[in-house]
This record gives sequence, structure tokens and C-alpha cells, in this order.
Amino acid sequence: MTDTATDTGTGYGRPRPTHDARLTEVGPGTPMGEALRRYWHPIAGSAALTSDVPHRTRILGEDLIVFRDGQGRPGVVFERCAHRGSSLFYGRIEQDGIRCCYHGWKFDVQGHCLEQACEAGGGRRRDLARQPWYPVEERYGLVFVYMGPPERKPELPRYDCLEDLGEGESYLATLPVPGAEVTGGQQDFNWLQAYENAVDPVHAAWLHSAHSGFQFEGVGTTGLPENYFDHRTIADRVTYHRTDHGVKYIQTYQDSTEGGEPAQLDWAVEVQLPNVIALPDFVNTVADARHDMLIWVVPVDDTHYRSFFSARTADPGRIMRVVQGIKQNGKFLWELSPEESQRFPGDFEAQRSQGDITQHSEETLAPSDRGVVMLRRMLRTMIDDVEAGRDPLGVHTADGQIRRVESGISTRADAEAAPAGA
Repeated sequence: MTDTATDTGTGYGRPRPTHDARLTEVGPGTPMGEALRRYWHPIAGSAALTSDVPHRTRILGEDLIVFRDGQGRPGVVFERCAHRGSSLFYGRIEQDGIRCCYHGWKFDVQGHCLEQACEAGGGRRRDLARQPWYPVEERYGLVFVYMGPPERKPELPRYDCLEDLGEGESYLATLPVPGAEVTGGQQDFNWLQAYENAVDPVHAAWLHSAHSGFQFEGVGTTGLPENYFDHRTIADRVTYHRTDHGVKYIQTYQDSTEGGEPAQLDWAVEVQLPNVIALPDFVNTVADARHDMLIWVVPVDDTHYRSFFSARTADPGRIMRVVQGIKQNGKFLWELSPEESQRFPGDFEAQRSQGDITQHSEETLAPSDRGVVMLRRMLRTMIDDVEAGRDPLGVHTADGQIRRVESGISTRADAEAAPAGA
């Protein structure tokens, strides 16, 4: 008889893969959906939202219409008309509200029925009709919506990096992408795959350099030096930290000052609950400058999300450096052939290929995933707090405080103690 070894580690008989529903599913009544509804979320760009036409959007699994009436007031209402269910996307904006195309019922920005055009006297019982609506506020060039319990509505947060406009500065918050100017850019996979990527610095050392070639614009010139991406030293150059509102990582690298002297620098990226990313300018890096931009990853539903930006800047190209600051084989994502996409993948290919919702049961986490683990723990705590009747982290009802954002590029005071990474 011939002895044969039994194969091990094959795929046969493995349990059916699953995703972590508590972290990823966002519809009404779901754990994460209820937790996210305790926060304000951007729903539109202020400058792009005009009184011309209403805009259809979807957030947290709900179909909504965002519009600005003739008085300039923004409003968010359910898409389905409270009368007979026609879409208010086809409605007409008037001075004091939005009028349904089907029978002419008009609603203001808080859903009050102002007129029922085909009823006697404009609808003598029109006060009994109410279009479901959500509160909105404008700040930093964005329209924000609150979709949670009215009695728990918090203050709309303020962030120190976006306060106190300097000379010539304004808020840039209109995404310069056709079709995304008003309601943000949409991607067709789960929001958490994009959000937790922000606390995964090691992917830049491999995906954006060693695997696909340097993809960040400005590498070695106006941006980050090549040694920043050294995957052989990255594990020793990154530390992860809890902040007052989320998680940040600090990555040390060496660059030269304008005078040519070597300098040890810290690159810090912070995420704040529930879905805010503070990413420094990686195309034009300036040490010890004030941070200037926030990004929001807003869940559309379980398998889509939208991105919103706000930058406090005098530079009209600041937003473009985020949108166009990463190239694959020297091209934008939409210019790639299928062959180039396979050979030179970037963030989209890596995150989209995880699936509509990644299969968490199939992950094998490593020490370099510490930032992801920290963020997921905080998100679970956020859910636990809401389920226990508490306000989650970062939700304040009336304190008026301005949040500190801990992102940027800073010169290390203890340069000799820092690994060079060169």
C-alpha cells in the first residue's frame, strides 16, 4: 500500500462566508442604522443646490428629495408624495415649497401641506396632511441632514480646521465630477470598506507604490518622498492612537527642508465618528501648516456610499488634488483599459473587489491592521451606547464646543529618536 498524505487547508467544507451586519447594514431599525441616525450627515453641496429643480438622493436606505425653495431655504423630504405616492423628483419648486406634479399638492421645507391645488379652497383640511421630512442645517459649504429621533437631535458639529476663514479663503465643497455636484460622488460597495481604508496606512506602502508603482501625484517633488512608502520599514514607522472623537495614525518619514537639511516629519491622519476623514494634502505637502479639509463617507444603503468634501482654502485646486491626486499607470481611473486596471490597481479595485459587503468571517487580521481593529471597536461601542439609551461618542446636544482635528504634517521635536525610513 502506498502512503498518501492528506491535503490540508483546502476550501472544501468551509462554513458559508458572512459579513458583520452590525457594522455594515444601515437601514432603519438596524443597529448601525440607528447609531448613524444620531449624527448629522452631509446630503448636498450648498452652492450647487439651487432653486432650479429638486434632486433625488438616498441615504441610510431611505429615498429622499433635497431641494432649495425660492426663498433659499434647503429642505429634505421623502421622495414619495404623501398624497398618492408620486415622486417629488418630478415636482416643481416654488417660492415657499415644492409642488407635486400629479395633483399639485405643495409642501414646505418642513413637510407642511400649504395647498392642495385641485381641492376646494386649496384643501380645507390640508393641515391634516404632512410630508415626512428631516431637519437640515448649512455649514462649511454643505447641507447637513439629521435623520434620527427628534428629541435626541444634537448640535451640528464645528471643526477647528474649518473655522475662521483667512484672507481670500472660502469653503470649497462642490465635487467637480459630472452628476455629483449636488449630491456627492457614489460608489457601489459598502461604506465601511472605504471608511476604514483611511486608518490602513500600510496599503499605501504596497498598493500605491510597490505593487502598482507610485500613484500619488507629487511623489519626490511637491508631495511625499519615496521613502515614505518603504514597505520594508513601514511597520516600525507607524503608531496608532485613540483621540477624543475617533482614531488616528502617525507615520514617521524623512524629508528635506527648503534649505536642504534633513527633517523628521510626522504624517497624521484622523478619522472621527461616525464617518469623517481628515486627510492632509498629499500632493502639495507643507509641514506644520493648519489642516484644511474633511471628507465624509455617507452610507447610501448597505451596498453603496457617497463622498462629500469641505475644504477651507484660497486655492481652487485643493479639491481637485483629492479627486485627481492618485493616478494608475499615469491615468485617471476612468481612462484605464481592463488590462491596465488589472496590472495597476488602486483603491477602487482593491476595495470594490472585496465585494458588495466584505466577508468578515474570511478575514485574517495582522498587527498592521491595528487601526482598522481600533475603529471597528469604537463603532461597536457607538452601537452599544445607542442600544443602551446613551448618546454615542461625538454627539453633543448643546455644548457649543469646537472639535479639535488631529491631522496634518508636523516636524518632530525628537528627530534623533524617530526612524528615518530611508
